[in-house]
Amino acid sequence: MKPGLRSLVCALSLTAVLGGPAHAADRRPAILVLFVDDSSQSWIRDMSDGIAAVMRRQGAGSPVLYYEYLDSIRFEEPGSGARFRTVLKDKYDEDRPLDLVVAVAPDAIAFAREARDELWPAVPLLLTSYTTVVSDDVTDGSKVSRLSFEWGFDQALAVMKSVFPDTARIAMVSGAAQVERVRQDRNSEAIRRAGLERLDVAGPSLADSLNAVGRLPDRTLVFIAGGQVDSNGDVVPTWPLCQAVSAAANRPTLMLGSQFLGCGIVGGLMRDFTKIGAIIGERAIDALTGRERRNELIPFESFATLKFDARQLARWGVPERRLPSGSVVEFREPSLWREYRSEVLVALVGLLVQSILIVGLLYERRQRVMAEADSRQSLALAAHVDRRAAMAALTGSIAHELSQPLGSILHNAEAAELLVASNRASTSDLQEILREIRTEDARASQIIHRHRTMLKRHELDKRPIDMHSVVRESLALVAHDAAARHVHIDARLPSTPALVMGDQVLLQQVVVNLLINAMDAMSDTAAADRRVTIQNAAAADIVEVSVRDAGPGLSAEVDGRLFEPFVTTKADGIGIGLTIARSIISAHDGVIEARNNPEGGATFRFTLPRHVHQ
Repeated sequence: MKPGLRSLVCALSLTAVLGGPAHAADRRPAILVLFVDDSSQSWIRDMSDGIAAVMRRQGAGSPVLYYEYLDSIRFEEPGSGARFRTVLKDKYDEDRPLDLVVAVAPDAIAFAREARDELWPAVPLLLTSYTTVVSDDVTDGSKVSRLSFEWGFDQALAVMKSVFPDTARIAMVSGAAQVERVRQDRNSEAIRRAGLERLDVAGPSLADSLNAVGRLPDRTLVFIAGGQVDSNGDVVPTWPLCQAVSAAANRPTLMLGSQFLGCGIVGGLMRDFTKIGAIIGERAIDALTGRERRNELIPFESFATLKFDARQLARWGVPERRLPSGSVVEFREPSLWREYRSEVLVALVGLLVQSILIVGLLYERRQRVMAEADSRQSLALAAHVDRRAAMAALTGSIAHELSQPLGSILHNAEAAELLVASNRASTSDLQEILREIRTEDARASQIIHRHRTMLKRHELDKRPIDMHSVVRESLALVAHDAAARHVHIDARLPSTPALVMGDQVLLQQVVVNLLINAMDAMSDTAAADRRVTIQNAAAADIVEVSVRDAGPGLSAEVDGRLFEPFVTTKADGIGIGLTIARSIISAHDGVIEARNNPEGGATFRFTLPRHVHQ
């Protein structure tokens, strides 16, 4: 039957149990689960969780669950059953009717059979046991289903023998209660079937048992089968018992319930009581809907789990490769590789790709740096050649500039000589002549230094400079040439400094180049109209320098191509000056352009990022 159809049938059947739709709206079905042990035991809690999970899946009309506990280990005395029946009779009267009673474990089964006629004469029974097979003689009467779970101790021993292949004996830690003695007898039979020797280490008290498990011979495993009640009648909760025994034992310990993994046992093939509870819950739903299962045995592998404690494996020197296939190992020390293998692999691949990318980028950067260095060298060489050509054109200017201070020096020297010869030289006169000679000498040195700087080979060297100073030095270089050509230069320089990060010599070369080009463009212009206007302007983020002439302007065939190599308007030009100028400005993160003026002539303009002094 398909799952959806089966759920529908179950829902309709549950409604029928309650007497039709009207009754279903008034009351949900009620199930009483009767456990033999008390609710403090972990396996009881696990079974309760498994049953409840199945009930929740039934939806809005899911059964109501009640739990009761015989607590047979603590209450073994005669008459306790009768008192318990009285309690149940008062609690579950006609105002709280039951639709199913589930008895879990042999003592609970025996109690349910004895109390049925008195408490639940017409209520279906589901008799279950995870410790032994429910016998045929308990199914007398109608509406009784049997559900047994295979004990599984034989299979558990087989797994432990594979993990500890030299095992020869099992030391049994057990309790003194009657219900525990029955379980111990069944375990002893399984130990004999496995060809192992049984050692009984149960002492009068827990201290005696702990002393005994600390002195066991080699090739021994410790099986904690019970021990909730010692010979003095003292109750020891199972988890603390497991912790105490496992800590004191000189050999590995094991138990049959997976809920104890973590208390000190090694682990193995164990019963999962949550799965047992889920199976009980499913059979309870079947019983409510009238589908009785008269005799069912659940195989051990259906509710077993194969788990181990990594800490105990390390304690007893058991490598994980010795564990059976499909084993789950818990309580491992945190391991990045084991717990996040996929994420680590992805991260490693990402790091590898990133490393390759970084290496590639570094290689590309190295190539770019080398290319930039080559470019700077090429720019420096081209600029040097262009500067020498420009300075060659300004040779007359150099001679003229030097002739003035040298002539002044000569005149002052002759005057001093005449004063001395005529015996009329006073100390003050000679001092004044010497001062003038010194001043003119410094002027000559400055002229030589300026031209020498322009003629030297020079690499790009950026530092904060004032563009007004660059323009003034450039004007000094072309002043004589401008006078010889009858060109008037109008310099419009603000008083406020305009700082840029740049190379003084290279930027000066650009300005000189533009000034010479402007004067060349006006060779056919009337002398009275030959005017060059150079202007500096500073904004918040840029500094602008423009050179404007009064020539014929840019012709259509070169307009837009002036900064390309070998494009020139001069008959004797080679067309690299403006190309070099553009390279210099680009190296300074600037822009250079040229355009015709509406009233005639052309304007060359370049802008540079302004340097803000920190």
